[in-house]
Amino acid sequence: MASIGGLSSSGMGNSIGGFGGLASGLDRDSLIEGMTYATRAKIAAQQGKKQTVLWRQEAVRSITSKMHEFTNKFISLTSSSSLLSGKLFSRNQVTALGANSKYISVSGSGNSNSLFSILGVKSTSKNAQATSNGVITNQTLDTGEIVNDLGTEIERDVVAGDTMHIKYDGKTYAITLPKGEGYDYSTPENAAESINKALEKIELGEDKTMADVLSVSESGGTFTFTNNDTEGKDLELVGHSGDLLNDLGFLKEGEKLSDLEDSRKKITSEGLSGVENAVLTETVTVASDLSGKSINFTYNGTTKAIKLGEYDENSTIDDVLKDLQKGLDGAFGKGRIQAERKENTNGDKSSFSFKTVLPSGETDYSSVLKISGGDPGLLGKDGYFGVDPGTSNRLNVFESIGESGLLNGNVTVPLTFSNGDKTITLDPEKFNENTSVSALIAELNSNKDLGINISYQEGADKFVIKSTEPGASGEIQLGGNLAEALFGQAGSDYSVQEGTDAVIRVQYAGSDEVVEIVRGENSFTLDGLTVSLNGTFGYDDEGNPIEGTEAITFEAKTDTESAAKAVKEMVDAFNEILELIAKQSNTKPNRSYTPLTDEQKKEMSETQIEQWEEKAKEGLLFGDSDLRGLTNELRFTIPMNMRETFKEIGISVSGVHSENGKLLFDEEKFAEAMAKDPQKVRAALSNPQGAEAGTGLMTGLKTTIDRYASMTGVPKGVLVERAGSTHSPLSLTNNAYQREIEAFNVYIDRLNERLKMEQDRYVRQFTSLESLVSQMNSQSTYLNQMFSQ
Repeated sequence: MASIGGLSSSGMGNSIGGFGGLASGLDRDSLIEGMTYATRAKIAAQQGKKQTVLWRQEAVRSITSKMHEFTNKFISLTSSSSLLSGKLFSRNQVTALGANSKYISVSGSGNSNSLFSILGVKSTSKNAQATSNGVITNQTLDTGEIVNDLGTEIERDVVAGDTMHIKYDGKTYAITLPKGEGYDYSTPENAAESINKALEKIELGEDKTMADVLSVSESGGTFTFTNNDTEGKDLELVGHSGDLLNDLGFLKEGEKLSDLEDSRKKITSEGLSGVENAVLTETVTVASDLSGKSINFTYNGTTKAIKLGEYDENSTIDDVLKDLQKGLDGAFGKGRIQAERKENTNGDKSSFSFKTVLPSGETDYSSVLKISGGDPGLLGKDGYFGVDPGTSNRLNVFESIGESGLLNGNVTVPLTFSNGDKTITLDPEKFNENTSVSALIAELNSNKDLGINISYQEGADKFVIKSTEPGASGEIQLGGNLAEALFGQAGSDYSVQEGTDAVIRVQYAGSDEVVEIVRGENSFTLDGLTVSLNGTFGYDDEGNPIEGTEAITFEAKTDTESAAKAVKEMVDAFNEILELIAKQSNTKPNRSYTPLTDEQKKEMSETQIEQWEEKAKEGLLFGDSDLRGLTNELRFTIPMNMRETFKEIGISVSGVHSENGKLLFDEEKFAEAMAKDPQKVRAALSNPQGAEAGTGLMTGLKTTIDRYASMTGVPKGVLVERAGSTHSPLSLTNNAYQREIEAFNVYIDRLNERLKMEQDRYVRQFTSLESLVSQMNSQSTYLNQMFSQ
């Protein structure tokens, strides 16, 4: 084995500075290494002792971790596998019996002597509810108006929706010019204002936006971008979509941004101006703008793109209608969607109306049709079709009441709503005739005092209003102008169904009396069982009990399979703890294997180090008194006078001495004991209140584990106080082994300081020697020169 050597090993002193032996020819480092051997040997010895304590600490922690896991799984009352709580031994498999058992579901646990029978279910619980009598919209999808003459010339915006990319302080930001209300690009002045507004939407961080560092102005149709950054950070145009920078005048026709000089891209505090006037709009005909574009329709969940034809100045709106109808027929089947044109009173514009129909020509009230998307310029309030994506032949919940498609659709401010004796008035500043239907419904649903929940059923095109109070407690009695606008009039537009309670007839075991139980919900607890009603039986149409109806009875059994699984896993885990303790305390150490020094490790491979340390760790707890005490307690967890009792329920103790009290489990005997008397099994395992003292296996194990491996309290378990545990964070720095380790660290630090002092002293001495030798060499050289003349 390698010997202690080297002066620069980790934790064994410091490397020697300077150079030695230049004049004298001596190997200074090797000489100092030999002269400091005694101190370095002491450091190595102390590090070896410290490593041994660390390994002992690790070995003890492996045992306490196993015991902690055992506690959490088999002793903790919150664990589903707990054998101390007794849950696994209760009659927790309850089955409903009889021809009428389909009308209920049951779960929970119960005692066979206190179970009951159900003779009938008179009614199930239903919350009060109001439902629209018919459809609530005209079930048409209407567009905005388009000019009848497709040869009509229009000015079309060419910049809205395009994006420019600007680099600021090394990061690139995309600025898209928004469309819609509040943004206008029809003139340079309006466009500059709209672009500045768009810059306010771009977050730069630290409560700063792009508008804080960049501003856009225009003069005579020419745009100027100005860098207003107070920190002097760079701004640069680095990209764009479409022809945006051409349209804004920063690029000439045919130019590419990548080919420009920096002066044409860098935005300075003096400003970067366009080289040409901006061109923000172009004159086109409606025919050319519509030609070849597509609009997406979604019919009952299936989306298809309907492509328009090619049009010229002689085309009319009827040509568009024909293309739409042809496309819809081809996409979804002929006679499924009917497209019509409605002309305005002036006769110059028309809107389209789409309706779902059956091949027979009748209205199809069950199908849902939506405009779900389209090419640029078609959708949105400013698009040709004048509708937003998502507009359908149903209630458009994101629109106001007036524009949502509701048949009632008239509302005045302030908005009032009542249910029974509770009336609310919505804040006019937040809710008015322009508020979306979805926002109004959300506000009503969030008001707990109203006690209702409103939902819209798209497929049926109906409103459903349900009481949030269970059974007969709730009411639906609507009033107010908002209720009328949304739902219409009670009776004619919607019908109210009163809430009802659940009523069942019950007869308890051992009693001739029949009791009628009333509950507000269909799922409720009755004598420890959770009963859920699925239907009614045992009563006639007049609500009278039907004599001779077969009752629903119950059978309660213990879940033997789950209990057996838990006990088997407990026995296996117990035996693992015993084997681990035995391995640690019975294995004799091999004195030939001691902790390796850093120098020794340098001469070995990773595999050799691993094999060596595995041998060195063996037997560190040989004959440990704490482990012997723990082994003895575990061996006699089942007392000698109780072993026959445990054998009857399938748990026995191995008679082989070397197995140290290993438990054996007979699953067949356990199942027989559970079938015969589950409470006896429970008493043997968990020692419930009233059982014979000292008979509970898990009670005894808890006592032993708490004594040796408790993670809480003061003091903690014996082994935790000794080695600490990751399951008890405070113990990691406050345990006996840790105090030993800290003492070693202090001593090793002192030895390292001594080693440093010794090295420094020897270095000074060798330096003096080198200086003297050097002087003598110089004098010798001088004399040789003198005598040689």
